[in-house]
Parts: sequence; C-alpha cells; structure tokens
Amino acid sequence: MYENALFLMLVAWLFVFVLMSLLWLVGRVLGNYAIVDLGWGLCISSAAIVYFILGTGDPIHKTVFAFMATVWGWRLSYFILTTRILTGHEDRRYTAFRKEYGDRVHRKFFTNVFQFQGLLGTVLSLPFVFPALNPSGTIHPLEILGLSLFAVGIVGESVADFQLSEFKRMPENLQKVCDTGLWKYSRHPNYFFEWVIWVSFGLVSLASPWGWIGLVSPIVMFVLLTQVTGIPLNEQGQLELKGEAYLEYSRKTSAFVPWFPKE
Repeated sequence: MYENALFLMLVAWLFVFVLMSLLWLVGRVLGNYAIVDLGWGLCISSAAIVYFILGTGDPIHKTVFAFMATVWGWRLSYFILTTRILTGHEDRRYTAFRKEYGDRVHRKFFTNVFQFQGLLGTVLSLPFVFPALNPSGTIHPLEILGLSLFAVGIVGESVADFQLSEFKRMPENLQKVCDTGLWKYSRHPNYFFEWVIWVSFGLVSLASPWGWIGLVSPIVMFVLLTQVTGIPLNEQGQLELKGEAYLEYSRKTSAFVPWFPKE
C-alpha cells in the first residue's frame, strides 16, 4: 500500500504543479499574485480527484472522500474568488514579498509561494490517499462520524464567512470590530471550523488501513492556523488597523474555540 500511496501522491503533485504554474502565469499577467490563495482549495481537491480516479479502492470510500474534498475545496476557492480576487486587491503579504524579492520577484513567487503551496497542499492531501486504496465494501462508523463532523464544519465556516463579509460590506463598520454572530464567541470562528473540517478528513482516513498516517494533516493544520499563518498574521493586521478596539475584543473573546465572552 505504501508504494501505491506514494505513486498516487506523485501523480497528484505533478497535476498540482501544472495547476499552480497556470495560476502563477495568470497572476503575473494580472499583476496580482493574490490568486495563489485561490489555488489552496483547488490543489488539495484536485489531488483528491486524482486519487478518486486512479485509486483501486472500493467506490464507496472513494465517493465519500471525493465528495468531502470537492465541496470543501470548491466552496473555499469560490469564496476567495468573490471576496478577494475579483476586487483586485493584493494581500499585503504579497506586496511585502514583492519588495523583498526585488528583481527576482516572478521567479521567487513561482518557487517560494505558488509551488511551495502546491507541494504543501499535496502533502496535506494525505487523508484522501488511504480511502482511495481501501478495498472494503462496507462503510465504517468513523466515516459516518467524519461526514457528520464535516457537515458541521462546512456550515459553521460558511456562516462565519458570510457574517464577516456582510459586516465588512457596511461602510460604517470600516474601523469597527466584527463581534456579532459567531464572531461574538470566537475571534476566528472561520479558522476553528476550518480545523473541524480537517479533523473530519482525519476521521475518514482513520477508517482505512494505514489511515492513521492521515492524522498528520489535521495536526499540521492546527499548528498553521493557530501558530503560523492563520491567527498570528490576522491579529497583527487587525491590531494595526483597529488598535484599542481590537485589544478590548481580544480581552473578552476566545481566540479559537467558540466560547461565551468574558464580561
């Protein structure tokens, strides 16, 4: 199974390499490399589709994970497309990279941003590999649990994204902190439910032989969301924009797991 899993991941990575190369080309033509964010959901869901097509496992398991990966990836990419890419705004991270990379900007974006993200996405697609090779013809209880948790995560993340988008749409909220709806109980409910989705991926993987290896992905995502690119970068930007208002919000509101605010 190890050999088969490695083969599937290699083919997926080659597909993702082409996909991220095309996105890089579009970003270069548009003069806006924020399009790389569109590739995150697309490259992981594309890897899952490769596993679905080439995997030798039972169709039941392949259908379960392909459905989860596609719904998650395409929803996320559509949200990023409509709220970020089509607005023409380039994330300040990428603007900073332009200054840092200087004359090597296009080559560095290709390797350090687009292809690195594609490689990371392929590695994090681990939970989808083992169900694609699972020969069992019966649904495992962990797959039912994973699908149920996935539904909670997708609904929660969609609601959080919608609430924040609606809040930002109002001009009078420009310098205000969104502390309504799910954002009253967590400073980052979108990240929390994103992690819930990855836990559901891990559970579905766990139902297959050697699927415990897929648990690496929700662990890595937890670290990324809470310690690296998620909460730390977002909160730095919020503090710069909203100052004391965000400090007060931080004092009374849970950072990640939704909980009742402090008085």
